[in-house]
Amino acid sequence: MKNASEAAILKTFLKAQDRLVYQTADLSLGSLSGMATARPGKKSAPIDLDPDFQRRERWNVQKQSALIESFLLNVPVPAIYLAESAAGQYSVVDGKQRITAIHTFMSNGLRLKGLESFTDLEGLCFNELPEELRNALEIRPYVRVVTLLKQSDPSLKFEVFTRLNKGGEAMLPQELRKVAYRGALSDAIFELSKQPVLRKQLKINGKNSPPYIRMEDAEYVLRFFTLNETWNTFSGSLRDELDKFMEVNQQLHGVELKKLESRFLRALSGCDEIWGDHAFQRHTGAGWRSQFLAGMYDAEMLAVNLLTNAQLKLAREKRTKIVQATAKLFQKKEFEQSVRQGTNTPSFVRNRVNAVYELLANA
Repeated sequence: MKNASEAAILKTFLKAQDRLVYQTADLSLGSLSGMATARPGKKSAPIDLDPDFQRRERWNVQKQSALIESFLLNVPVPAIYLAESAAGQYSVVDGKQRITAIHTFMSNGLRLKGLESFTDLEGLCFNELPEELRNALEIRPYVRVVTLLKQSDPSLKFEVFTRLNKGGEAMLPQELRKVAYRGALSDAIFELSKQPVLRKQLKINGKNSPPYIRMEDAEYVLRFFTLNETWNTFSGSLRDELDKFMEVNQQLHGVELKKLESRFLRALSGCDEIWGDHAFQRHTGAGWRSQFLAGMYDAEMLAVNLLTNAQLKLAREKRTKIVQATAKLFQKKEFEQSVRQGTNTPSFVRNRVNAVYELLANA
């Protein structure tokens, strides 16, 4: 038995060695930044900073500046991992935030801020540094780059990404889903998350907006897909329900995926046409509070989805009356509680959806 066990262990070990083919190189900041810059006549840069499994940018100016200061102090920085594609392009497996900071700084898009040792450089961009410092950053090999060559197992880069990030900054649920459930559904979710109405209500004004960095826009699309199927039988664990929906429907495509997309767009458009700027917001008694409320998002999106086309047309025509009636819903303690407290309580989910649906259907 021991020999059989050892043989199995050895087989697994040897298979792992064959799956990964890589090379290492030490690069200067100038070289690395150059690889993240599109060449003349080319649509994309040699390094793809946004492969479909990657996070969005999460580092602020101070954190980016601290990285640059580390190079100036000659402090070792963790290696960057790239994956080579058959087309000769490289995607970032680990180190996106570091490459982005380096490229932004070397392109004069970052002014150093919050420095601890090189305080005299505060507020300077790359071109304003002393010449000796510029030359060092351009030429000296500061960064170890490990490249997974194209001969490697294609699925391995996702495994490497997940394992490397276990020891770093904790990944948010939607970031994990983007890695774990790659496919047409995930692509559709991130495409739908670009809808101007959704981003406007979430106050996403650009890539530095916290809801964008945290992928809240994408998670709200998934939230609609999931609760649309489960709001009457909701378990009470939203994260589990979202994960389960992605797992079951990961490879959804064609007509069925188009139905999901159309349903979301119809509901979102309906909410915008009925509630306008007050969509997904709470009435305080004195006026509408300009803050996105998840409970109201559920209630309005799912209720609109339940309407027939004829009912939705009538609701649009009576939008002024409906907005006034929605404000009055907040005078009811049970409704107020269902959209603000314990919003994942199954009975609260049903209460708020039914309340808004009845309001719309009887308008």
